[in-house]
Amino acid sequence: MLGSIEGYYGIPFSHVGRREHMSWMATKGLDLFAYAPKDDPYHRDRWREMHPSEDMDAFADLIAHGRSVGVDFCYTISPGLDWSAGDENALIAKLRSLRAIGCDAMAILWDDVPSGGAELGETHGKANAAALRAIDGVRWWTVGTDYAVAGPTPYLEALCRHTPEEMLVAWTGPYVVPLDISGDLAARIGEAVGRKLLLWENFPVNDGAMAGVLHMGPYPERDRALPGASSGVLLNTMQQPLASRIGIACGAAFWKDPSTDREEAWRRELGDYSFIEPFARASRSWVSSPGPSAELVELMDSGRLRPYLEAGVRDGVPEEWAEEIEPWLAAWEREAQAMLMGLDIIERGYRSGPRGMAGGVLWTRAQMSEQQVFGIRRAVYPVFQQRGKESTAHNASTVVGDNLTDMLMRRALQRDV
Repeated sequence: MLGSIEGYYGIPFSHVGRREHMSWMATKGLDLFAYAPKDDPYHRDRWREMHPSEDMDAFADLIAHGRSVGVDFCYTISPGLDWSAGDENALIAKLRSLRAIGCDAMAILWDDVPSGGAELGETHGKANAAALRAIDGVRWWTVGTDYAVAGPTPYLEALCRHTPEEMLVAWTGPYVVPLDISGDLAARIGEAVGRKLLLWENFPVNDGAMAGVLHMGPYPERDRALPGASSGVLLNTMQQPLASRIGIACGAAFWKDPSTDREEAWRRELGDYSFIEPFARASRSWVSSPGPSAELVELMDSGRLRPYLEAGVRDGVPEEWAEEIEPWLAAWEREAQAMLMGLDIIERGYRSGPRGMAGGVLWTRAQMSEQQVFGIRRAVYPVFQQRGKESTAHNASTVVGDNLTDMLMRRALQRDV
């Protein structure tokens, strides 16, 4: 499975956005689009209720469109918040309503609900089995409550034991957002639970406390042995479907050919979007590399940053892209204005007086922005690992640092006279 999942907390994609995303996926060889927006009430909070007719019409259109381009539309449901004995009938009835309009890819998601041990894993696994027995001709997968683990758990072992082999089981790696994932770890957990696991890759997703960052850089470092130890991957989108394309395409390139060089793949994908390349250079930060781009730091150190800043990043950007990322384009411009003033101070000796004060004001305004560009000043990533009913945060979870503007302005305003 080589897919993309709309599986974040936040405003769901529009119908047009999903349709266009599926068309684009087909051009990159991805074969499944999973509909799993956490904030759709009929997906999670009110999962027992049937979707209204307008939703069903939209799903039917996406199913047909997916068939025409070669991408399966996968409907998912998340019943775990209030699951109780006897709910199998409600689950099956809901999924049958989707099967009746031609949906042939489905998933049952048990993530982000209170965890438990082997008994809960058995309960969820038997619910999976009941749905699979009742509805045939479907491409299935699931994810359990224990999905960010560094080893098998009683819950995960029971879930896999009672879930039919035809239904893939997902995990996110050793953390919700992992810094790295070894093929050896994936293989060892897979062997322990009796099946290769499907990776729910939380990249380039940017919900929660990392919502201020656009992840438009290369695919994170991943072990080349990981694809061989896995049953596939689902790349979780950002809340911005167009901006998500670069990261998802880079991820797909790796999973199709693990020998792919990350940087080369990123630059190759940017070739399809030359209009966004200058902006993407300032939006490639990630939890494992939160600082500014090395390329832009080199421009600053060599005295060649000014032409890049003065050129701006709006020229040639299509209207739909500009509308989607407008807050970040505006943040880029605030940061660039401050840096240009900083360059004036360095090059012309305006450290003291009105110019120096103005530079400080521009810098302060840029620091107040919620949108992070030129590196990450502050964000919290869910680099959390599940340990039974508790979770443990990695030190990398909280990102607090300097972006390119901070580096340059300190150089301008704090240098020796």
